[in-house]
Formats: sequence, structure tokens, C-alpha cells
Amino acid sequence: MTQDQKTISYLIVIVFTVIILIGSCSHMFRQPYVDPILKPAFNEWINQCKLKDINYKRDIVKIDSILYAPLEEGYWGQCFGNKIIINENAISPIDLFTLKLVMFHELGHCAFGYGHFEWGEDIMNSVLPEEKIIVYQHFWYLLEDQYFIRYLTKKERRKLQKRLEKSDCFCILHEDKLQVKESN
Repeated sequence: MTQDQKTISYLIVIVFTVIILIGSCSHMFRQPYVDPILKPAFNEWINQCKLKDINYKRDIVKIDSILYAPLEEGYWGQCFGNKIIINENAISPIDLFTLKLVMFHELGHCAFGYGHFEWGEDIMNSVLPEEKIIVYQHFWYLLEDQYFIRYLTKKERRKLQKRLEKSDCFCILHEDKLQVKESN
């Protein structure tokens, strides 16, 4: 084999290695399918992440779809780990604020690993009575700030989880449905 043939063989191996590496990491660059009705709410969430220097792409990598579809009665939305469903039977497609509120809530679960937060009005409340939506709308910017202030990277979340486990703390970290009314 001549020197030129060796160089060409070496370059071919390098090119194929790079192509394989890029292919195996391509899932890190994709965004989930988002139902067109929900696209404005999802885009607003992304814009807020960007404004707050949150690398949301790592957080949404496991989500493959965000759908506007039927859910069981009594729920605004639900996070299924790799999929979010916002209940088309509970929210009108023209109710842009409620779609946004529920989108932020469910992405809080699926992307950021947030649990429910029950002290006062909060995007991550487990119950959102219809009559209180006006309150959330009025205080949206404050609620949004509180929502993003709690953000931790996946690495920081794992560290916190390990510390909690070591201290024998019993904590409910995940409940992933946003209810319309409190269940009895």
C-alpha cells in the first residue's frame, strides 16, 4: 500500500466515525412533534427558556410528542414521560392563556422534573379550578418567574435526589396530572 492509499483509508475511517457519532447524537437536536394548536404555547415556553439561559433542548430530548387530544374527564393535561397530552375536551383551542398555563405545567413535569407545588397560586399546583384562571392570568409574570427560578439542570436534580435519599427524607417528587377540581 502506498502512502496516498494509507492516507485515503485513514480519512475514510475518520469520516465514517464522525458520521456515526453525529448520527448517534442526532436525537439531542430534535424537538418533539407539537400539535399546531399548541405550537404558540410551546414556542412561548422555549422563548422564556432562552431568555433565562436555560438549555431546554437537553430537558425535552425524551419528549417525542405534545398532543391536543382527549383525556379522561377532570384533567387539563398529563405528562406521560415521553408524551404530553393537553385535554381538548377541557380547553378550547382559542383559549390561548389556559393552553399556555397547562403547557408550562406539563413541561414542568416532563422536561424539568418538577413536582406539584401547593403553597399559594403556582403554575405547578395540582388543582386548577376554572374560576381561578383569571387570577393566574393577572399574576402570570410573577408566577412565570417563580416557575423558572426553581429550575435545576438534570445533574443538579440528581445531586439533590441523592442528598434527599441519604437524609432519609420521604418526598413525593412526581405527580403528573393537572386536575380541574380537587378529588375527594
